[in-house]
Amino acid sequence: MPPLCRNSRAILAAFLVFWLFGVSSPALAGSKDLDWNALPAASLTENGQARIIVGFAVADYDELAAASRSHKVVTPEEAGQSRTAALAADAALAGAMRRGADAMLAELPAKAYTVHRTYSALPYAALSVTPEGLAALRDNPKVTSIEVDEAVPLPLPVTEKRAKSGEAEPESALTDQPASNLNWGPPKIGADTAWARGYTGQGWHVAILDTGIRRTHEFFAGKTIVEACFSADRNCPGGTTTAYGTGSAAHYSSSLTGWDHGTHCAGIATGKKADGSVAGVAKDANLIAVQVFSIFTSSGDVRSYSSDQLAGLNYVYSLRNTYSIAAASMSLGGGSYSSACDSDSRKTAIDNLRSVNIATTIAAGNDYSCSGIGGPACISTSIAVGSSTSSDTESGFSNWYPGMVTIFAPGSSIYSSTGDSDTSYASWNGTSMATPHVAGAWALLRQNRPNDSVSAILTRLLAGSPSVSTTCPSGGSRPRVFIPAALQATASLPLLPLLLGQ
Repeated sequence: MPPLCRNSRAILAAFLVFWLFGVSSPALAGSKDLDWNALPAASLTENGQARIIVGFAVADYDELAAASRSHKVVTPEEAGQSRTAALAADAALAGAMRRGADAMLAELPAKAYTVHRTYSALPYAALSVTPEGLAALRDNPKVTSIEVDEAVPLPLPVTEKRAKSGEAEPESALTDQPASNLNWGPPKIGADTAWARGYTGQGWHVAILDTGIRRTHEFFAGKTIVEACFSADRNCPGGTTTAYGTGSAAHYSSSLTGWDHGTHCAGIATGKKADGSVAGVAKDANLIAVQVFSIFTSSGDVRSYSSDQLAGLNYVYSLRNTYSIAAASMSLGGGSYSSACDSDSRKTAIDNLRSVNIATTIAAGNDYSCSGIGGPACISTSIAVGSSTSSDTESGFSNWYPGMVTIFAPGSSIYSSTGDSDTSYASWNGTSMATPHVAGAWALLRQNRPNDSVSAILTRLLAGSPSVSTTCPSGGSRPRVFIPAALQATASLPLLPLLLGQ
């Protein structure tokens, strides 16, 4: 592999304009041409209806959405202050969403649909429909897009040792534990340097959209934990589709594959052991745990519907007036995309968060692929995260396609909390582990510069971090997150002294 190097202007040139100016008004991109016969079997409900997400026209949407998005996420210094104007703007937008949904639904045949979710800041509705209902939606001039609402499994931690070529990988590829520190990820990305300078994530929150958490784990002791659950199959506490409050994001039974995935990811982003021996990246940050998975008994695992992810992202947006949220982390998804999937309804939600200075970090996937990354990481305004090793090589399992991965982060043999007990830990491998490293880094950098935009932070990370090269035949490299390169003491402080440790 080539030696580490700082990224040159040439590396940035292909990406800088996009990341600085990539966010625009949420576009209702997509198609209305979804055909019943093309629906995947997994989208069909027990009563023969199909789960879909419908975009619809909203009167004065651009103006109302812009007014809402003009109120950025509250900083710790602003916490507790009146946000009357922001709440009023959000309420006006929510009212318009209700009216738009009602107008669209009013033109559908009776008994041809069931409403599962609407969203306060997103012009979409999650429905299940009959063939007649789908045909009516396609003919409805108020409908702007129709997409399948299909549940996808987790990108589970990798255990198989092989390279992208199919050949056996060295043992180090999945046993990447420097003897001096099992918890190698945070130091590798310079979190310890940030801590020494006083940046520990204090006052900030990281949202983890995942399988829920074991909130009583010692790794989360003393933290404020905000919880919510969105489960299309009514697996939230009390057998509901939606729940809020303490215990609502509790993980499922250990009999289900992937059950404590969220506990591991949350620990990577924000965990801290009382004795200081193990810590996540933003060790003093708080948590917003959002459970977005449903139980699939037939396969013995948990899966997440796009409509529930939309609900989780919408919920995080609604909390920005109360909590200082640095990032939303999504170690989930699937499929293979070699170009931006911006017709996805989740782009609108990600754009909403980005417009108020909240980054959305998403796992690129663990399929050993050189031909594409998973969705929703393929959304152009997300931060698509690939996995790297302690020696700054690409993890063999990490998905890749030129121009699709935003940044690398440690993802091989990452040590963090698990759900087995309040004191259990384990090392896992995956882009799921890399993604919360980046979300935690965002909390440190927001503490450093509370009013910075997502683009400003990303630009500094891309400019100052070492690069990791892919092992794919296409070649190419992307930066590996390195927090000290992006720290700035003042708005005008140049990068060079910080890179030299001055």
